[in-house]
Amino acid sequence: MFAPRVCFVDIETTGSSPARERVTEVGVVSVEADGDDLRVSEWSSLVNPGVPIPGEIQWLTGITNEMVRSAPPFSDIAPDLAARLHDSIFVAHNVRFDYGFLRAEFARCGLTWRAPTLCTVRLSRLLYPDRAPHSLDAIVARFGIDGETRHRALGDARVLWRFLQRLVALHGRDEVEQTVERLLARPATPAFLPPEALDEVPPVPGVYLFYGLNAHPIYIGKSVDIRARVAGHFNADYANPTDARLAQEVRRIEWEETAGEIGALLREAELIKTRLPAHNIALRRRAQVVFTQFDSLGRPRLISVADLQADRLADLFGPFGSRAGARRRLSDIAVEHTLCLKAMGLEARARRAEPDAPCFNYQLRRCHGCCVGAERAADHAQRVAQAVEPLRVPAWPYLGAVALVERNAQTQREDWHLFDRWCWLGSVRTLDAALQLARTTERKFEIDAYRIARQAIARANAGMLQVESLA
Repeated sequence: MFAPRVCFVDIETTGSSPARERVTEVGVVSVEADGDDLRVSEWSSLVNPGVPIPGEIQWLTGITNEMVRSAPPFSDIAPDLAARLHDSIFVAHNVRFDYGFLRAEFARCGLTWRAPTLCTVRLSRLLYPDRAPHSLDAIVARFGIDGETRHRALGDARVLWRFLQRLVALHGRDEVEQTVERLLARPATPAFLPPEALDEVPPVPGVYLFYGLNAHPIYIGKSVDIRARVAGHFNADYANPTDARLAQEVRRIEWEETAGEIGALLREAELIKTRLPAHNIALRRRAQVVFTQFDSLGRPRLISVADLQADRLADLFGPFGSRAGARRRLSDIAVEHTLCLKAMGLEARARRAEPDAPCFNYQLRRCHGCCVGAERAADHAQRVAQAVEPLRVPAWPYLGAVALVERNAQTQREDWHLFDRWCWLGSVRTLDAALQLARTTERKFEIDAYRIARQAIARANAGMLQVESLA
C-alpha cells in the first residue's frame, strides 16, 4: 500500500454545487497496513440533506426522499466520519467533487477538515493514456469489476478499492506506487485536463484563459505568476464556489505572457470585455459605474461611465460602483460634514415633496440649516465642494500621451503601455510602435483602464516604472 492508511470514498448528493446542494449518502472503504497484511473496514450512512432530492437524482441513485427522511443530518455523522478519514489518503473518482462536498459539509458544522487526495480518474489516465473514457462505468466494464451496487456510495467506494487491486495485479506494486506518488506530488488538477496541462503553463506574468467544451472561454484571470495562480484554482478545496464550477467545466488552458503586473491587468480587462467569459461576473458589472458632477449649489448629477469621453473628465468626482452606491456615499459624506441632504438633493422623495420641512439631518442636529434658511446656500455649496474634494478625478499629470515602460529582467520582455488623459491606448513592444499608436488611436475612457492607469502612474512616481513622453 502506498500509505499507512487509505480511505476510498464516494458520496451521493442532491446536485453538483457544494455551495448549494447537500450530501445524501457517504460510503468509505478504509484500508490500513497491519504489518505485512492489510486491514479493510467499511462504513456507510444515508444522510438527511434537509432539502428535496430532485427526481432525476432519485432515478440515478435510487435514493428517495422517503429513504433519507429518517436518516441523520450530516452534523450527526460528522464526528464519526472525520475520525474515520483522519490521517489517511482520501481517494475518490474525480476527487475534487467528493472532497469539495465533504469540505463544505464539515464547514457548515464548524469543522475544518483537510486531507491529501488521490484522483482515480487521473490515475487511470496516467496508466492508460490511450484508453478513454475514464469514467467509473468505463473502468467497471474494462476491468470486469462487477457485483457492486452502482451509484450508491458504498458500492462505488468498493469499486475504487477493487480497481486499485486490479492495477497492482496487472502492473505490479512498485509501478502503481510510483504512479500514485507522482499524482500525490502534483496539484489536484481537474480530471478532464491532461496530466501535463499545469506543467506547460509558464511561471511568468500574464493572463490565462480557461475553456470548456467549446471555443468560448469560461474564465479569464491574471497574475504575476500564472502557473502558481492556475494551480491555486485547482488547490482551492472548493472554498470558492467559482473554483468548484471551473474544476468541473475546464477542458483546456491558454495563456499570454506580459512583462509584469500592469500589462496583465490591462490585458485581463480587455479580454473580459471582448470575450465575456461566463464566470467573470465582477469585471463585467463595471457598466453600472457612475461619476458625479456638482452644480453651483452643490447638488450632484450622476453621469454613467458609458457616457464619458476623455475631454469630459474635468470637475468629475468618483468613481462609484452604482447610482445607489453614489447616493449612499454622498449621504455618508453629508452626515460626516453636517451638510444638508435636502439642499444636495439627497433627501428621500417623500420628504422632498415637503418644501418647507427641514431635512432629516437637521432634525438630528447634523445639518447647519441650509434647508430652513439658517445657512446661506453659497456657504453650504462651498462646504460641499470642500467635503467631496478627495473624490475629484485628478488632472492628467502629463502634457500629452506617455508610455509607461514595464520590463521583466527574468524573461527579458519589455512592454510599452500607452496612456493619455487616463485613457489606455494599447500596449506595444517598441518606441516606434508606441509613437504610431499615440498618433492614430482614439481616446476612449474606460473605468478599468482608469484605475489601472492611476496604479501605474503611482508606481512611476515611485521610480518603479519608466515614463516616456510621446507628445
